[in-house]
Amino acid sequence: MPQFFIKESDIDGSTTVIRGDDCHHLINVRRVKAGDVLRLRSDTGRGFTARIYEVTRSEIQLTILEETAAGDGTVSISLYMALLKSGNFEFVLQKAVEVGVNRIVPVTSSRTVPDPGKKIDNKHERWNKIISGAAKQCFRSNMPVLDLPLTFSDAVKNDDSVMKLIAHPGAFTELRDYLSSALRPDSVSLLVGPEGGFTEAELNSASEKGWVPVNFGTTHLRAET
Repeated sequence: MPQFFIKESDIDGSTTVIRGDDCHHLINVRRVKAGDVLRLRSDTGRGFTARIYEVTRSEIQLTILEETAAGDGTVSISLYMALLKSGNFEFVLQKAVEVGVNRIVPVTSSRTVPDPGKKIDNKHERWNKIISGAAKQCFRSNMPVLDLPLTFSDAVKNDDSVMKLIAHPGAFTELRDYLSSALRPDSVSLLVGPEGGFTEAELNSASEKGWVPVNFGTTHLRAET
């Protein structure tokens, strides 16, 4: 069973509670009952195992059995991802969560096809649900943050990570070589373009603001990969 996220404010001594969508899912889909043990993670990153002692229509009451160690890495990773066609962007969200990305920022660039202005509130809500589901399934110790879409120019000028990388198949430096030669940073940002890649003007603009172009080896990967 995947873990479920709770609010730190809902922890009262040795008890806690699950409400909302997760409560509905556990009761109506997973059919949990008193005595079942769940894995929980608070919004501050603390992990727990807890036993259900009461199930009502609107909430699940649990007794905390023990606190578990956090499992995520110490490097904060931000992914600036250009919007992609169809369901490819949603695929990226899932995989980014699974590999440990802490922050995901949708980006519009010169060659971006989807228009983020259309039903962005609905899209953002759906994207957050995808992130939440992936975080539960892979036992993340924190819930990745999804920002509102930024333009390319805002993305490259506002990031303050120690290491800033921009994916470009024509770059002279391979990602693996760059990482092996650099000191381990406490924060990394990676900017990935749409299906058509970045324009030369965008690459030059990013380089001027401290972003390092890197390739991923001899294989030309799809944007969602």
